[in-house]
Amino acid sequence: MAKWGEGDSRWIVQERDDGANVNGWHWQERNMMGWGKDRMSQLLTAITFELPGSEGAARVVEISKFEGDASVNTRKGNKKFAVFDLSVTCKWEGECVDAEGKETTAKGEIKLTEFASENDEDEYVFKVTSSDGDKAAKERLKQKIEAAVAAAFAPCLATFAMELADM
Repeated sequence: MAKWGEGDSRWIVQERDDGANVNGWHWQERNMMGWGKDRMSQLLTAITFELPGSEGAARVVEISKFEGDASVNTRKGNKKFAVFDLSVTCKWEGECVDAEGKETTAKGEIKLTEFASENDEDEYVFKVTSSDGDKAAKERLKQKIEAAVAAAFAPCLATFAMELADM
């Protein structure tokens, strides 16, 4: 073993005046929140909830909140892993046909509060609310979304986690 001050040029990690992390050897963390919000928006705004018998539908129209942490960590130059703990709030809008055959609208939010790299799919927590629109339409659409939200979001969330890990 070399003595202190007798540097070996083959060493990957050396004392450096500039403090550089040579070849990413020690630890690097890249913030992926910007990418995460854009990608999550692309994935979730493609989701639609259909009522049976073509009586109406609701769709995710935008992500109104994207909070938490998403990053890709690299250790010893090539060992990468994704870490995320996110809370996502989406706005939904929908239309349905009432008992009289008239089309009515409703709006609301879907909150996903426990989306983390350490959680399994069955641990994700969803809360669906309705805010604007016809009372009957709000209730029908809210019930449909509550029943289907976990299954509808699961492939999108899995895609997000997989793509983040591959960054």
